[in-house]
Order: sequence, then C-alpha cells, then structure tokens
Amino acid sequence: MEDKPDIVRIKLDQDHRRPETYAATRALQLKLGNNKTVIVYNHIQGYILDALMKAVFNDAH
Repeated sequence: MEDKPDIVRIKLDQDHRRPETYAATRALQLKLGNNKTVIVYNHIQGYILDALMKAVFNDAH
C-alpha cells in the first residue's frame, strides 16, 4: 500500500477546450439599488442560484 499515493496527478490534453457554444453568456441581470447589480451567467449550478435567490429575496420561502 505504500507505493500507491493518495493523490494521483493527471494531465489533460490542451486540445480539450470548451467549444465556443459553451461560452458564458449573461442569462439574468437584477438591479438591486443605485450601485448594486447582480449578474447571473448561464450554466450556473442550481445550488448556487438557489443560495443567490435566497440572499437577494430574503423574504421569499
């Protein structure tokens, strides 16, 4: 077991980049006040969006 490390290094090819169709684009923009704006981009994780909405709309259930 000593010869098996806990962390294994892997190297990805440089050619496996995200296609342009998956580029981040603005999906939603909320103006909260004079100097406060929230911008949400596409491909946001659901739990992050849920936490953001709960923080912005703190009286929503």
